[in-house]
Amino acid sequence: MRMLAIVALAATLTACATTEEIVPIPYAPAEVAAVPGAESIQVTVVAVDARTTNRQRISTKINGYGMEMAPIRSKEEVADVVRDALSAELKKRGYGLGSGGPKVEAKVVTFYSKFGVGILAGKSDANVDLTVTVTLAGGETLYTRELKGKANKAVQIAGGKNAAATLSAALADDFKTLFADEAFTKALAAR
Repeated sequence: MRMLAIVALAATLTACATTEEIVPIPYAPAEVAAVPGAESIQVTVVAVDARTTNRQRISTKINGYGMEMAPIRSKEEVADVVRDALSAELKKRGYGLGSGGPKVEAKVVTFYSKFGVGILAGKSDANVDLTVTVTLAGGETLYTRELKGKANKAVQIAGGKNAAATLSAALADDFKTLFADEAFTKALAAR
């Protein structure tokens, strides 16, 4: 009986790493003050998934030896996650969302969290690389910048919830850099 319990426990624990997981990626915009004059600016936000690798997953579960197991996928399309997060950041700063003003395009180049093993805890390292472009309605490019957001955290479980949290932090790192760039806010104000 004891042996059966051990086998059942082992089967239960290993099944977690072999089961695909689909998770939401929650994003909370930074707590910031509104940008003076932003309320009169309408911005169109577009995101494009330009990933060439890992297009079908945002991470991969690993076992205790670091071997890749089941995929972790986003509940929403990655481009939608990025668009919604960027829109939330713009709204938080007082910008309006809609047509008539500049278009902000976020091209998603990398959106992936990689798990690793450790002695007492594992780790989750996330990379979110974006190329952000601001263009006027006539097509004139006012701003382009490559962003390489990174985040990492110690984890006990190589699962979807931890991958999503680390990816959200890496996305916030991208936007922190973007909104700190004076050239970006000047491009938004151009007419």
